[in-house]
Amino acid sequence: MCGIAGFFQPGGTTRPETLAPVLARLTHRGPDHQQTWSRDGIELGHARLSILDLSENGHQPIIDPVTGNAIVVNGEIYNFQVLREELRTKGYEFKSTGDSEVLLHLYAEYGEACLPMLRGMFAFAIWDNRERKLVIGRDRMGKKPLFYADTPSGFAFASEIRALSAHPAVSRDIDVEAMDLFLSTGSVPAPWSIYTAIRKLPPAHYGVVTRDGLSIKRYWALDFRQKIECGEEEALETIQAHLEEATRLRLVSDVPLGALLSGGVDSSLVVALMAKMSAEPVQTFTVGFEEKKYDETEHAAKVARHLGVEHHVEVLKPAGFEEMLPSVVRQYGEPFSDDASLASMLLSRATRRHVTVALGGDGGDELALGYSSYTHAGTACRLNRLLKGKPLSRDKVHALFADNAPWAELRRKAAFRLLRPELKHLLRTERAMDAHKKRIYANETATRLDNLAFDWMYDLSRDSYGHADNPVERMLWMDNVNCLPDTLLVKMDIASMAYGLEVRSPLLDHVLIEYMAGLPVELKIKNGETKYLLKKLAEKFIPKDVLYRPKQGFSMPVTRWIRGSAAEFTREAMSQAAPFFGKYFDTAALDSVVEEHITGRKNHKNLVWNLLNLALWAAAHQAGEV
Repeated sequence: MCGIAGFFQPGGTTRPETLAPVLARLTHRGPDHQQTWSRDGIELGHARLSILDLSENGHQPIIDPVTGNAIVVNGEIYNFQVLREELRTKGYEFKSTGDSEVLLHLYAEYGEACLPMLRGMFAFAIWDNRERKLVIGRDRMGKKPLFYADTPSGFAFASEIRALSAHPAVSRDIDVEAMDLFLSTGSVPAPWSIYTAIRKLPPAHYGVVTRDGLSIKRYWALDFRQKIECGEEEALETIQAHLEEATRLRLVSDVPLGALLSGGVDSSLVVALMAKMSAEPVQTFTVGFEEKKYDETEHAAKVARHLGVEHHVEVLKPAGFEEMLPSVVRQYGEPFSDDASLASMLLSRATRRHVTVALGGDGGDELALGYSSYTHAGTACRLNRLLKGKPLSRDKVHALFADNAPWAELRRKAAFRLLRPELKHLLRTERAMDAHKKRIYANETATRLDNLAFDWMYDLSRDSYGHADNPVERMLWMDNVNCLPDTLLVKMDIASMAYGLEVRSPLLDHVLIEYMAGLPVELKIKNGETKYLLKKLAEKFIPKDVLYRPKQGFSMPVTRWIRGSAAEFTREAMSQAAPFFGKYFDTAALDSVVEEHITGRKNHKNLVWNLLNLALWAAAHQAGEV
């Protein structure tokens, strides 16, 4: 795991010093070694966190003396050993024992066609010396980030937006569309970023940069339409085999390794398989809260005792919230309001004191239908045939969205509860947020952004029909291509890498994901039980009362804190960001909304939490820190 950066100016001259401020903001991702390489208009930089081959042979950028190609990689290629042996039979020689050199030679042999061969989490850049082009790529699920800026001066890229914004060729002008989508979702979805000049390479895509410009192509897509005929027993056997292989591949490391354990189904199952494969007791790590409603430490401790692991616990207190939040916001580099980011930061910091690599349970809900919303789509599944697999038109959905007639709310509820559950977020959550936006936006902002979030969400729901044939799996597809990469994986990547901790996720292995996608939906949810197959598998290793307790989630008591000990902190943050808010918002209406929530007159939890994070980011932006 590392930080990568680069700049390509076709026909231009190299100035390696321009990467210095970018790499300076990637040191936390790669504290062990930094290095740059440049020639003929291309500059590559790398900040290394040493995981495999701790010698100098593992340093990057790596240059192929035969082809002149060069590479920088962030992440891990888990099947690198198999690929290396295949390449050796074709005459390739290796100086290192790690995975980065394998990818460099794999590209020399297959070009961009090598991407589907990779099994792992990665973001990379390869300089193709013969073709005089730069190739960038990102893993299938979006575990590793990659930001780029196609500027008049050249093409720049980096692992984090905060780092890329430090490049002298990159403008820091704010993208108001990204701000609007952030207020709706709590994150900025790809390909947007908070800066107009910077974009995100989407998961499962690669880009090719030549003197003619940038072209982006998809190399993999998640599809739920091709189904496998099998029974429950066969499915469980195959899932276990795939998950054991995914876990074993992720245990390859030349540095200490542990696991993140929440006490939920996903992380408990991963730790159980690790314990089964490890000769020594696995070290596990949990974060908790003083508020019992949000605390899972007892459940994690029970799993730890059952599995015989060496367990560590860290507790986040309300006072720590005000102290941590501004630095957490700066670390994410653009507005981001998943409230578990603070807990993830604390957990990562505590874990890094003991190990450099940790396995986690990310992706289990999106793999195996872990959210209660999937069970609510059962009626829609039964009525699905009547709809003939066609989405509602944009005009019809917008009419339903905008309708203020007395019976309109009942019609909307009937639509997303009985027929079109993929429209739930649009017709319920976004409709409420749209009313807030109409209240707090300045007139010019409201006019400019009218229907932006609606159109984006509608397009996402419409596209789901091309990847799944039933409402449940349409929702699952949407979660996998939006919520997972744009929120959940961003949260853990930034939090873990802030402390130089590599987090690996067996449940995000694409071989396992493709198999699960092919299973009939009736096997995935039974009798209203979410995550049915993973729970049945986990029964072999974990006490049933842990597996079948109500889902808790990794959230924090932010509403209570904002209305209590952090009320003045919230007011002060909003006040300091007044110059920023004055450009886009009706500040009197904005202040009124915040006060309504703090004083308890109304509940604007999601809006005020998003506004607080936006305010803290704006203050950091004004100070030149992001």
